[in-house]
Formats: sequence, C-alpha cells, structure tokens
Amino acid sequence: MIQVSGFKYRVSSDGRSSLILFIVSIYAGVLLMACSNAQSDVPAMEQRAQALNRSIMCPVCPGESIDQSQVALAVQMRGIVNEKLAEGWSDEQVREFFVERYGHSVLLEPPTEGVSLAVWLLPPVGVAVAIVSFILVLRRMRRTQPTSTANEAQDTMTDEDLQSYYERIEASVSGTSRDGQDIRDG
Repeated sequence: MIQVSGFKYRVSSDGRSSLILFIVSIYAGVLLMACSNAQSDVPAMEQRAQALNRSIMCPVCPGESIDQSQVALAVQMRGIVNEKLAEGWSDEQVREFFVERYGHSVLLEPPTEGVSLAVWLLPPVGVAVAIVSFILVLRRMRRTQPTSTANEAQDTMTDEDLQSYYERIEASVSGTSRDGQDIRDG
C-alpha cells in the first residue's frame, strides 16, 4: 500500500515495477530538460570566453587550461581574455596575443601547419599501420600449417623406444630400476 498526499494506493508487484519505471522516466525527463537549457542562458560573449579559456594552456600548470587552473596567473589570463573580447578582438587575435607572449606551447591544440602537422598526422597513420600489420600477421598465421603435431612426434618413435620409455615410467613410479634394484636406497 502506497500513500501519496493522503490517498492510499494498493499496488501489486507488477504495479510497483510500473510505478518505479514511471517515476524514473519523469525524473530523467526533468533532468534532460534542465541540462538542455544550461547553455542557452549564457551570453554569447561568455560562451566565446569559456571556449577560449579551454583552448589556452596555463603556463604554470602543464596540461591544464586556464579555465581549469586556479593559479593567480591563470585568473589574470582569464581576465585578459574577457578584456580583449570586450574590446572586439576575434578569437584568433586573442590566441595570437598569448602565443606572442608565451609561444605556441600555450595553445592546448597545436597548430596544423609546418612541423606541428606531424603531431596531427602521425597518430592516425600509426594506428592504420598497426591495424594493417595485425591483419597481415593474422593472414600469414592462418596460411601456415604447423610442421609437426603431437601425433607425428609419437609416430616417429619406434616400438623399441616406446617400450623402453614405458619401462622407465613404470620404474620411476614403482621406485625400482629396470634390473629390479630399488632406486630409493641409492
């Protein structure tokens, strides 16, 4: 029995599943609507500033953007980004401003020209070469048959060798040598 706002509802086990599914779907819908409007309330200038802040690396904290870093220099750099955008600078001009002062390493995304082009091309080329090599190795492994199997190795033994082998096994299990002497006594 479930009581909601003073009303009592009798719910069977099948009804509980339906009720839980209904509540979860309403919750998911409300959550989806709340998340979808998150960026629409932010002004365009602020969205540009956030995008730039995510693309410029903090010189003090390697690997962190100025958007993530809480170092005083990163806070100052975020302020400069906001000032330059308010002055009407384009995104590319703001990036160039920081590149002139800190070098190309201040950009989280390396330039796609010159020697830096290798940074963009080598990883996909390396993955492609690895995949092709893997496929070729698999094909070669399928074509080549093993040269010898366990049955072929057993067929190469003569009956005399096989009998001697069985005698040695029985002797080691029983603890005596082939001529009847006890092995354990030494």
